[in-house]
Amino acid sequence: MIPETHFIKKGDSSFLKKVNETRLLYIIYKEGPISRVDLSREAHMSKAAVSEIINRLCDAGMVLDVGKGQSTSKGGKRPTLIKLNPERGYVFGLEIKRSETIIALANIDGDLLSTSVVEYETGSPAYLVLDRVVREMQSVLKTKNIPHDKLIAIGIGAPGQINYTQGNLLVADTLKNWAHEPLSEVFHKEFNVPVILENDVNTISLGEYLYGVGKNEKDLVCIAISDGIGSGIIQNQSLVKGAQGAAGEIGYIEFIRSVDRPLNFILNGHNIYGDILSEKNLYKGINKSLSLDPETPFKRSRMSEFLSMAEDKNSLVCRVLNEYAYVLGSLCLNLQKTLNPGVIILNGFVVENSQYLVDRVHHEVEKSLKNIPITFRSRILVGELKIEAGLRGAVVMALQTLFNPTQENPFIDRLVGEGL
Repeated sequence: MIPETHFIKKGDSSFLKKVNETRLLYIIYKEGPISRVDLSREAHMSKAAVSEIINRLCDAGMVLDVGKGQSTSKGGKRPTLIKLNPERGYVFGLEIKRSETIIALANIDGDLLSTSVVEYETGSPAYLVLDRVVREMQSVLKTKNIPHDKLIAIGIGAPGQINYTQGNLLVADTLKNWAHEPLSEVFHKEFNVPVILENDVNTISLGEYLYGVGKNEKDLVCIAISDGIGSGIIQNQSLVKGAQGAAGEIGYIEFIRSVDRPLNFILNGHNIYGDILSEKNLYKGINKSLSLDPETPFKRSRMSEFLSMAEDKNSLVCRVLNEYAYVLGSLCLNLQKTLNPGVIILNGFVVENSQYLVDRVHHEVEKSLKNIPITFRSRILVGELKIEAGLRGAVVMALQTLFNPTQENPFIDRLVGEGL
């Protein structure tokens, strides 16, 4: 059942009560276990109002008393701590990729209870993949003995430009023939809960922002590197989507080559960042430098060997990584100059497995900044969550349907308008 918060209109008499409830739930989610006094302070609400709401949430089984906290330095009665009841509700987080979909089940505390993977051939039609994913989700609920009415929402990260109103992909280069397929509607009809579809790099960015290296930042950019590159932008603690939902499509920016910096292995006829910085293009460049067949099919295990060779100071591999770092560094520099983020987070196999590459990116950026009269420096960090980042972000999106019912959700609004 879709939570009633999705049907609340601002003229309803219960609107303010529901907003206050969900605001307190979100604070408990972030800060719990927490006392009523601290909750009142965080929410800027009176102690009486907080106690009334918390008592109601306790009666509904949403929150639990979990014991006593520490008394203040002045002594006195130890406060009772409260936290969310992790068994009160559950969400699914999905990460759809070219040849696999990763499925995570989480409780409302955000704890991942299980992960599973549905694999399929690249180019498989959407209806076949979605059918298998739905069956796997049903199996997870059955295995965990979780009834359907305890499922709150589903968050999905997928590659491509999102049509937020229709809940599908407008453009899907990675998932051939998936554009305009009813992704969100398939899951909504099967499970009858809100479904939040988002670009996969945005979900990665949300994961790192809330759980990873960006959790203390208000402004950040996350660059995800795999088949191509993309970025997620968070400014003033909010995800930036742009007018048509295409913010962060940095892979289509043209790389301007310097005549003073020869690049013999990394360009390979490409001229945009997404092509130059893709894993496969780096793989091709390293093969060329080692006099191997540059068209050798990409293998992550072999790439791992190449990256290890750089750590051992193999001059040929290092030369290619130096070129790659120069291009990636120029992109980071442009993001610093245009968006001024506190942190630029690098996510992806190649940066997560090559300290040499990361050090060279820092070197290239610092060298370029010496010639620019600005004092601000964005920190450039490697993401902590790795493959889990996108799943964490998808889970957070699903939880927002509980903790932030006033957020815009055009797909759900459309279903409500159609009476579904």
